Amino acid sequence: MVNGVYSAQGLVTSGVPQGSVLGPILFNIFISDIAEGINGKVCLFADDTKICNRVDVPGGISQMTNDLGKLKKWSELWQLSFNVDKCKIMHLGRKNPRAEYRIFDTVLTSTSEERDLGVIISEDLRVSSQCNRAAGNASRMLSCVGRGTCISSRKREVLMPLYRALVRPRLEYCVQYWRPYLQKDIDILERVQRRATEMVYGLKEKSYQERLNDLNMYRLEKRRDIGDMIETFKYVKGIHKVEEGSIFKRKQSSKTRGHSLRLEGKRFKSNIRKHYFTERVVDTWNSLPVEVVEAKTVIEFKQAWDRHKAILNKR
Repeated sequence: MVNGVYSAQGLVTSGVPQGSVLGPILFNIFISDIAEGINGKVCLFADDTKICNRVDVPGGISQMTNDLGKLKKWSELWQLSFNVDKCKIMHLGRKNPRAEYRIFDTVLTSTSEERDLGVIISEDLRVSSQCNRAAGNASRMLSCVGRGTCISSRKREVLMPLYRALVRPRLEYCVQYWRPYLQKDIDILERVQRRATEMVYGLKEKSYQERLNDLNMYRLEKRRDIGDMIETFKYVKGIHKVEEGSIFKRKQSSKTRGHSLRLEGKRFKSNIRKHYFTERVVDTWNSLPVEVVEAKTVIEFKQAWDRHKAILNKR
C-alpha cells in the first residue's frame, strides 16, 4: 500500500526479496520451524541449513538418518524443496564411521572442505586451506592497489590507509576462528603485509621490523594476540550476547592470587583442540593483572593491555 492505495494482486515467486539487507532475517523467520523435532544441533543462516550429530556413539547414525527424514517431511509439508545437488555431508573425527546418508532417496555427496560464511571448513579441522585462500585474496587486492597508485604517490599517507581498508581485512576476517598455528601458515599471511610495507617509498631497503616500526604497525601474529584478548574480554563482560557458560566457564577457586574473572580450561586429547579459540586464550587471560581485566570498555581494555605488554617488554 502506498499513499492509501493498494497494488493489484500478483503471484509471488520468492519468499523474500533477493539481495536485501533484511532478506536473511525474514527467511529465517519463515523457516523457523524447520528444526522442530530434530535431535541434532541445527544451524540456520538464510537458505543455508546445517545439522550436526555425533555418530560415533550407539544410535548416532540412525539419529542422523531420522533427522534427514524429518527435513524431507518438512519440505513436503511446506512445498519448499531442497537443492539436493548442493546438499553435502562432511565427516569429522578419526572414529567417524563415515556412513552413507540419503535425502529424497539421493545419496549425499561427501566433501572434505566446505565454505561456511566465507571461511573454509576442512574435515581434518586444519586451517591451511583457509590461510592460503585469505593470503591469495589479500595478495590480489594488494596488486590492484599497487597498480592503481603511481610511484610518486607511494607515500605512506596514501598506501597505508588503502592497505588497512582493502587488504588487511582479508587477512583477518573471522581470524579468531581459524587462527593459524603452523609456521608455514603464519608465514604465508605475514608475507602479504611484508610485501605491502616494501611498497612504501623509501622503506624497501630496511628490514621488515624496521619498516613496521616506521609505520607504527604490528606483525599480524601480534595483532591476532590482541584480537584474541579483546574477543575474550567481550565474552567475559557480556558484550557478546551468548548463553552464559556456552563459550567460557568461570573458574571456581578459593585462591586469592590472580583476578576474579579467571576461566576454566577444558581437557582435550587431540593436539588440534589446544589451538581452538576457547582453549588457547585461557592461560593468557588468567595471567592478566586485575587492572587489565577489570576495564570498563573495550578501548580501556586495549589501553591497559598495551601498558601491560610494554612493562613486560622492558623486563
